[in-house]
Amino acid sequence: MHAPPLTITCDCGAAESVPYGERWRCGACGKTWDTAQIPRAEYEALLHGVRRYRLLVLGPPLLLAGVLVPLTIFSGVQFAFLLFMLVMAHALLVVPMARRRATARARERMPSWNLRPE
Repeated sequence: MHAPPLTITCDCGAAESVPYGERWRCGACGKTWDTAQIPRAEYEALLHGVRRYRLLVLGPPLLLAGVLVPLTIFSGVQFAFLLFMLVMAHALLVVPMARRRATARARERMPSWNLRPE
């Protein structure tokens, strides 16, 4: 899984998205910022929320496909239609609600780190 980048805003106002553990040199003022200053445990907590959301979005459709694709192959095409309908219902009814909850949860728990330039 690709980890979400961190947005660093320099003292001069320039901003850049940088992966965790990497350095960024501001093109405007030349200051260097290191994201490794962020405690690993806090970043892992952020990643846990992202992984949980992805599992919630991708898990049920994959589980349904794992059950209904063999039924389609051995029993009939009606199970393919059922798979389509269930996956669409999940995408249209469950995912938006889960996205709203995950976004609200992430915003209230989102840490803000004050890095020091090197």
